[in-house]
Amino acid sequence: MPLYTFGGTPSDVLTDDQGNVIPDYPLVVRAAGTGAEVTALFEADGTTPIAQLRSNPSSSPAPGAIRTFKAADVSEIEYEYLGPGGTPLRWYQVGREVASGARDAAAQALAEANTKLDAQTTDPQTVAGPVDFSSPISAPNLGDQSAARWFVVTGATGDGVADDRAAIQAQLNAARDAGGGIVFLPPGKTYGISTFLVVYSDTTIWAYGATLKAIGNSGILRNFQSTDLFAGYTGRSRIRVLGGTWDGNAADAGVGTVTAETNIMNFVHCQDITVRDAVLMNVSTAHALEFNACDGGRALNCRFLGFKDNSSGGTRGFSEAVQVDMSKSGSSSIGDFDNTPARNILVEGCYFGPSTRLGAFGRAVGSHTLAAGVTYDNIQVLDNRIDGTLQEGIHPYGWKRAVISRNVITGTGKSGILATLTDPATTSVAPYGMDVSDNIIDGCGDDSGIRVISYAAYKYPGVNITGNVIRSVTGNGIHAEHCQAPNITGNRVESTTSTGIYAHYSDGTTLAGNTARAVGSNGLNVSGTAGASITGNVVDGTSSNFGIFVGQGSDGSTNSTDTVVVGNQITAPASSGIRLSTNATGCLVTGNKVRKGTGAATSALSMAASATSCSVLDNDFSGNGWNASAAMSVSTAAPVTGPGGMTALPGSNAVDGDLTPVPALEAAMSPAGRYETTSRLRCGTASTPVSGALYLVPIWLPKGLVISSISFTSGGTAAASPTNQWFTLHNSSRVALARTADATTAAWASNTTKTLAIAQTTAGSATSYTTTYSGLHYLGFMVAATTVPNIVGEGSLPAGLANTSPGFGPTNSGQTTPPTVTGGAFTAAAFAGAGILAHGYVA
Repeated sequence: MPLYTFGGTPSDVLTDDQGNVIPDYPLVVRAAGTGAEVTALFEADGTTPIAQLRSNPSSSPAPGAIRTFKAADVSEIEYEYLGPGGTPLRWYQVGREVASGARDAAAQALAEANTKLDAQTTDPQTVAGPVDFSSPISAPNLGDQSAARWFVVTGATGDGVADDRAAIQAQLNAARDAGGGIVFLPPGKTYGISTFLVVYSDTTIWAYGATLKAIGNSGILRNFQSTDLFAGYTGRSRIRVLGGTWDGNAADAGVGTVTAETNIMNFVHCQDITVRDAVLMNVSTAHALEFNACDGGRALNCRFLGFKDNSSGGTRGFSEAVQVDMSKSGSSSIGDFDNTPARNILVEGCYFGPSTRLGAFGRAVGSHTLAAGVTYDNIQVLDNRIDGTLQEGIHPYGWKRAVISRNVITGTGKSGILATLTDPATTSVAPYGMDVSDNIIDGCGDDSGIRVISYAAYKYPGVNITGNVIRSVTGNGIHAEHCQAPNITGNRVESTTSTGIYAHYSDGTTLAGNTARAVGSNGLNVSGTAGASITGNVVDGTSSNFGIFVGQGSDGSTNSTDTVVVGNQITAPASSGIRLSTNATGCLVTGNKVRKGTGAATSALSMAASATSCSVLDNDFSGNGWNASAAMSVSTAAPVTGPGGMTALPGSNAVDGDLTPVPALEAAMSPAGRYETTSRLRCGTASTPVSGALYLVPIWLPKGLVISSISFTSGGTAAASPTNQWFTLHNSSRVALARTADATTAAWASNTTKTLAIAQTTAGSATSYTTTYSGLHYLGFMVAATTVPNIVGEGSLPAGLANTSPGFGPTNSGQTTPPTVTGGAFTAAAFAGAGILAHGYVA
């Protein structure tokens, strides 16, 4: 049962997404490759079993660290613990015995130079001269390493002061001369590096547990000599850097030696480069890791810590920890300067933040150089933790077919993510395909949480911004400008100083299923954009401006046209819930719900006079105490509000101060400020009531309506010898809310409207009554006369139909003087008899 040793190195520390150590936390150990859980764990003595591996407790001198332990029968493992949201996080480690065992096995095989290992026969084959392993071999403790050559660094002082470059370079050269191999740096030492080490093709640097520290005024590792010249991706390739702490030793406040603009690691004109499980720290002015003209660069499970801008005037605040670059003069360290771009780059599972003595990088990952007609292809930045930057967290610059996903980004000086390109007027490039999804961005200092910005001459196609969580931003939550039909869906934006989501000059924008809460300006803003679709979003609270804004671009001339605003829910806007601004023509606004809530809004919808040819249909603007003209402030734009092209307000929209949706012509014929039991267009007959009977007719009234009079109209029969005439207002339970004075013997001629003023309400004597709810009410009329006038209406219904609950028709009989309604003292009797559909109204 072979045992392999893990843990106990400076990089074996468990931290949260803020960079804080996590003490006393359980970890699962799995076999690398298969993922099978490893349960046979032992303390460093190799005999004491470990029931549950945990990070060191807070009382430990190294809280959160993973102590040295051993695992049985497994030479390569992955640690696993639960990260934010319960997602399992893993990182890889190889047993320390693997390197030494493999080295010994290879040395023994090479020492027996006259023996060939041959899988085809059972007997050894004897050869003369050295043996060249040109393909993978198997040996004890060796996992099929290409060419199986191990080169162990010896003769190094390893105190961090002496220059150990020569000792390490000698083994790198030996690996080169042998056609490749593994250069092994014994752990536990700090190797001083005076100037760049040069690594050659087919070489792996095994540095777990070792530290390499710049002690001169340059970086540490690169794949070229300063005199080299390569084209395309033909330089030194297939290089792996595994583990190690690589200290760039930037000078700051009397500490550190490096003041130059230099990378810690630099790979140029190459293919297949992997940097894994390494710590790159204390960078001076340039980058921790540069992939320049590199096809297939990978930074996996690394930590990038600490940056100092030592440039004259401090002009390098943009420097990326990981730079994706091209071989352009002034940007690449060697030629050819043929503008070969990096491509197929993966940065995954890394941490970016300050070191113990230096602050954060300018950017975590990005580019800042472009050439005409050249883009960076297939760049993926996944599952990283970015803990503060001077500028943007991630800066895609001329990237195409790029994926930026599942990163946690906090405390950036500017945008969390900024994707852009050069002005096509000077340097024409054509990137496409930018997926920014499922990131968490918190605390951006300026600009926007996510920005994708192009130019009028080239609309960025294939932009997908989905599923991101963005909060505490100084600026906009999401900003897409000069994009071609961007898809912005399912994002959650909270606490911005400006707009929640802003689409500018981006025809065909889709804004769907987003949530914008507590934003500083418009919840959603579509400006200078044709054919946008704004559907199914939630806006909850804007401290200024509108819930949804559709208007001109910032140039004052590019209009938003043919925008669809459908099914959105808007609460607590500072101004209107929906604003169709200057020249927002041909827009459809339907199925939206606007609630004033705690906001200062005075309307659900407002429109500029120039926002013409729009339709506003079937929206719910109720519950706010606004009548039609208040809820829908449309100026002279005259939107279509109902079937048949009607423009009367509210049309098919629900508001608090008007009837529920009605047919187009009836709505158009309804006199302003009048609430009728039925439309005049439906009236073509007159019905005769019984003398002394109180008839109730149903009417829908809004909450907050002030009623000062009630009116009914006689038909062809006038009243003869009237003695009592009064009208009433009732709630849906027939309780009297108000009544008029008694007109007694006053004449009521034929074909005449009689209007009686309110004289008493539930509160006592009064000249008006204010409704307390929206919904069904009743108007009542009672005439006692020798001949009762017939009343204009839609006719009558037999008792069986009219009296069915909630019903209408005659109630109390034998009435003379008006009842007392103060304090709700009068309730009309149950309906009993044929109901008259009389035309009545209030004002």
